[in-house]
Amino acid sequence: MPPKGKKNPKPSSSLSPSPRTPSTPLSASSSSAADDDSLHLQRILSALSSAHPSLLPSASSAFSGTIVECEASLSKGNRAVVYLSEAALVSSSFHPGSLVSVFLVPSETQLDGSDVCAVDADAGRQFSIATVFPSRKVIKAGVRLSWGLSCTMGFPTIGQGIIISPLSSNLHINKCELLRLRLINEAPDTSSACELALRDEKVKDLVQILVSRWIHGRYLLKGNVVGVPVCGKTCMFHVTGSGLESDVLLVDGSIRVELLLGDSLLDGNGDEPSKNITLPEHQGGDEWDSGFPKLGGLSKEFEDLKEIISFSLAKDETLPRYKGILLYGPPGTGKTSLGSMCAKVAGAQLFTINGPEIISQYYGESEQALHDVFISAKKAAPSVVFIDELDAIAPARKDGTEGLSLRMVATLLKIMDEIKQTDRVIVIAATNRPDSIDPALRRPGRLDREIEIGVPSPEQRLDILTTILSIMDNSLSQTELQMLASETHGFVGADLAALGNEAALNALRRHIKLKGRKTAEAIVALSESLSKLTVSSEDVTGMIEEEDLMVTIEDFEKAKLKVCPSAMREVILELPKVRWEDVGGQSKIKEQLIEAVQWPQMCPEAFDRIGIKPPRGLLMIGPPGCSKTLMARAVASEAKLNFLAVKGPELFSKWVGESEKAVKALFAKARANKPAIIFFDEIDGLAVTRGSENDGVSVADRVLSQLLVEMDGLDLRTGVTVIAATNRPDKIDPALLRPGRFDRLLDVQPPDEADREEIFGIHTKKMPCGADVRLRDLAVLTEGYTGADIKLVCREAAILALEESFDINEVSMHHFKNAVSKVRPSDLEFYQNLATQFRRLVDATSVRDVNNI
Repeated sequence: MPPKGKKNPKPSSSLSPSPRTPSTPLSASSSSAADDDSLHLQRILSALSSAHPSLLPSASSAFSGTIVECEASLSKGNRAVVYLSEAALVSSSFHPGSLVSVFLVPSETQLDGSDVCAVDADAGRQFSIATVFPSRKVIKAGVRLSWGLSCTMGFPTIGQGIIISPLSSNLHINKCELLRLRLINEAPDTSSACELALRDEKVKDLVQILVSRWIHGRYLLKGNVVGVPVCGKTCMFHVTGSGLESDVLLVDGSIRVELLLGDSLLDGNGDEPSKNITLPEHQGGDEWDSGFPKLGGLSKEFEDLKEIISFSLAKDETLPRYKGILLYGPPGTGKTSLGSMCAKVAGAQLFTINGPEIISQYYGESEQALHDVFISAKKAAPSVVFIDELDAIAPARKDGTEGLSLRMVATLLKIMDEIKQTDRVIVIAATNRPDSIDPALRRPGRLDREIEIGVPSPEQRLDILTTILSIMDNSLSQTELQMLASETHGFVGADLAALGNEAALNALRRHIKLKGRKTAEAIVALSESLSKLTVSSEDVTGMIEEEDLMVTIEDFEKAKLKVCPSAMREVILELPKVRWEDVGGQSKIKEQLIEAVQWPQMCPEAFDRIGIKPPRGLLMIGPPGCSKTLMARAVASEAKLNFLAVKGPELFSKWVGESEKAVKALFAKARANKPAIIFFDEIDGLAVTRGSENDGVSVADRVLSQLLVEMDGLDLRTGVTVIAATNRPDKIDPALLRPGRFDRLLDVQPPDEADREEIFGIHTKKMPCGADVRLRDLAVLTEGYTGADIKLVCREAAILALEESFDINEVSMHHFKNAVSKVRPSDLEFYQNLATQFRRLVDATSVRDVNNI
């Protein structure tokens, strides 16, 4: 036994144990929640479960976690223990002290070309047997390894993924009488002190007794690695076999160990001797080194952040250094993954602090946990401390802030001030609420640099979609991919990943449905042909042959109906399905909407070249029922823009300041998910004339002031257009109607005769009409009717037809005439006279056809 308290030297550079890490885990879900990683893991588990069912009986019952700590000393012996949090132990149905199998998730560089790990016949080269216990030092999905287990697994790095599985009930565990271990040469063609000692037979006998006592109580697999202190250093041995054909070998006191050198003869199981056996290196992998393929659209931010980390952690003290970097932006844009991967590529040790997880209910424990993380980071320098959800542990200090938040902020400020240049430690923090962070943290000397990870542009979305589709069998052309990228306004990386997942599910549903239909057709054809004996087995096979499972652009179009941008879920967001052909008449209004909304999106360079800005806002005035709302939805649908529909009174709140905050948040959401249209229906209920109330400055006045400020901040770069509709323009404050806010006022008048004929055609498109129904005659009969009135006439005509008989097949002309006699036209004179007072129209005859652009 080695003397207590004396640490063993590192066996080799590849076997050096990882430094002590904080109790906060680097969970696999926090570093990347991408669906391709989940698929990658499932394939690995399926392959291993098929090859070694006794060690991995079911992939669904396995626990997936991340290594957060490894014992750095062998002073506690050679035991193989894995520690989980109490919650993980209970949720995984593991009993404390039970045996489990442990497996390291390989990186992509360790996989074969089929994206499935190469399964070794010797289970011990991939699996280890350990005893599982709970530990309060481990949180959530974190895993802590004993030194003996860490040695067997090749001293994995912190942050490596790990799988823990219960053992099968059919697993054979036998006590072996003879165990053969082969020495692993640390350097080829050289003789180590341990090898020289084993060449002496008397010394070898003593070492074999020492080894048998050292590994007493261990459960070993063929191919496992064990570390034994010999001659003042740790010698590594491979388990090459025993006299028993068993899955797991239990080492007890009666075992006899035979140590073999690299040049020994064949052992009892006929294995070929190997002079240069090396430990399995299950390290984190540098799959992000080559172009950072997993985080599409962030190449610029990746290079900037990696450069900052490299300079700040370099040994050369003359290089520029930063203490901290703040990554901010909407959720799902890749802040956490970017920070973690940049630290890994820069070759620094990564220590992760998930904001809510470090908070403790006991006084002083939260501050101590924060201290422990930075102490460990300084010992393991160069290192990166990544603080996720910074606003949770360092909120702005103000009146009413609870005591724990005040102490956490003060502790973090003090710790960051104590970081020296020679410590080679840098802090990276991420948040989606930068305004909620205490301002003292955002000054130079603490968080020196702030990098915005915003909503991706169309080019960045194309890069992200290309990355997602690289692991999918798809039939999308480059043109279709570019069109998809341009139409997914406001989608962040996580949204696009969800979109790809939903599209793949659509393809799978179509494939299963098609397969079932083909199988049914084949069975019918087989039953008909067997009676005539005209079908062969090859014909039947061809009938039910499966087609390739390919994701198409149609699958993505269906997926877009279910997946909406995450940044816009707090407001009413929709992609209208209304087309121009669904709006009857109003050709002049349509042309002006196309000019004001679609042209800036299609040809923005033309506006820059001419030196003008597109209209910030459009106000449609006119009588009720004249398709104002319908046309706003149609222009958003035709231009493929996000559409935020807001009813005026919806933004009012009884709480002081909440209404103005709602208006500000609405425009912020639209700017973050540009290009977008904000549609205010019945805006006269929101932007009433100021001073109309007698109680001083009312909430309506404050809301209008906020609306004016927001509209003044709109331009072509913001990508936001405001469209409003009202039938009472006299109720709107004149400051909102001036050019520069609502630049264009569109007078939507009741339809003329030609427009009414077109509207009748739209509403009777799906209605079986008799041969005597003439739309021109109906248009003449409905003089003064609005589009809403005509819709009601068509519905009443159908009801009258059903009143005659439920078996009727068509609606006749007399049904329409009776409906016209029952439906009176709306009173439009008041609204028409009102509109003439505010009319400020552009001559529509000069508007170019959008199809000629």
